[in-house]
Amino acid sequence: GALLYSLADKRCANFRTCGPEGDSVSGTSNINIKIFSEFAAGQMNLNLGNCDAARVNKDRISELMGVPLVQGVLRYAHKIDSLADNSEKSKAEGAVFAAAILPRLHACNSNSAQIVYNNMKVGAVSTSFQDVKSAFEANYACMGITCADVGNLYNSDANTFFTGISQCVDTSPLNLDRIAGYLPGTNVVDHVSSGIIPFGVLLIVPILVTHRIC
Repeated sequence: GALLYSLADKRCANFRTCGPEGDSVSGTSNINIKIFSEFAAGQMNLNLGNCDAARVNKDRISELMGVPLVQGVLRYAHKIDSLADNSEKSKAEGAVFAAAILPRLHACNSNSAQIVYNNMKVGAVSTSFQDVKSAFEANYACMGITCADVGNLYNSDANTFFTGISQCVDTSPLNLDRIAGYLPGTNVVDHVSSGIIPFGVLLIVPILVTHRIC
């Protein structure tokens, strides 16, 4: 597979968010691990006819899929601004990543979306990595993601985080009170073992079943 699954595995090395704990620069991205847990939980809920719970799983998957897009914008904003990479490739990739995630950011805060757009659009006069970073971080909670999900830019050549960048730290846990009648202390789907059904089937079958029984 390719698309967002492969992108998440590629970007996690840039932000040290790979692996089960999200603290490695190699292996499966922590985001993909979480998404597969949601797929497994969603499949279970569909089999049990728990349609409302399955929709919660669907929404959570959508939120998590935005993480590699945010990482992509941050990576190229940093390359353009801090690393003085003014190549057409970097500017184009930054613009494409921004275009993919801007509607979601705009739904949370139109002013923040405008800041990212002005800095990352094709033909932008200048790019401020800090402005882009701050615009996203102010809306992580609304977007359903955390600083821990996105991580911090990692310099693999120096085997350390890039210097001169304020580290994003979550000030409060992600709101988990979205399961009707139950307030979990942790993300319940993290405790559900991933299934072995192929990724493509997991994407398609729940959609078909949802339309049939939900």
